[in-house]
Amino acid sequence: MLSDRIKQARQRIALSQQQVADKMGVSKTAVFKWENGNYEPKNLDILANILGVSLTWLREGRGNPFPAQTDEIPAAKDSGPYNQDEVAVCLYPSIELAGCVRSKQAHKQHCKKFSLSTELLERKKINAEMVVCFPVSDNSMEPIFPHGTIFAVDLNRTSIIDGNLYLIKQNHRYRVRKLYSMPNEEIRLHAYNTAEYQDECAPVKQIIIIGRVFYYAVEL
Repeated sequence: MLSDRIKQARQRIALSQQQVADKMGVSKTAVFKWENGNYEPKNLDILANILGVSLTWLREGRGNPFPAQTDEIPAAKDSGPYNQDEVAVCLYPSIELAGCVRSKQAHKQHCKKFSLSTELLERKKINAEMVVCFPVSDNSMEPIFPHGTIFAVDLNRTSIIDGNLYLIKQNHRYRVRKLYSMPNEEIRLHAYNTAEYQDECAPVKQIIIIGRVFYYAVEL
């Protein structure tokens, strides 16, 4: 049953019902009802990405639960300027929704507008239509980037510059890490919170680089 698959997939990645609710933009009660078979979620494709499983498996129980990864980038959304000095770019409520842009499963209704300086984008030669933003929701990059920090990512920049921050997908999970190219076709991943997140090396083929972080905003 769909309800059982939702619960199974959520527990596999150790997310609480509240965490799934926050990422989906719904109440905890809604997730509870999904898992008890009271009703079905409207955006199964978004839920599948958050849970790291294939849409076909989640919806129908068929095939491999774990989807093949893709580098495909969708057509960008329109984002008219607020004024002459600002450009509106897409701000998603979670890293999962921002990361889904590559697999054509991020929905317009989840995209709010976030203002960036026109001068910043011109100076860095960044196309505003290829920018996604999202808030930090874990503590892996603390104390440099606290919870709630907004990251802006350039989807056109996927080549590794050692020591730069990137939005990546690894083992069906989205995260932000400093990347370093290593011998033997490996990548070293570094988080600022080294007390809880140790550096790790992973084969290049296991990492999808979605884009490079070029800007952040923190509210004090």
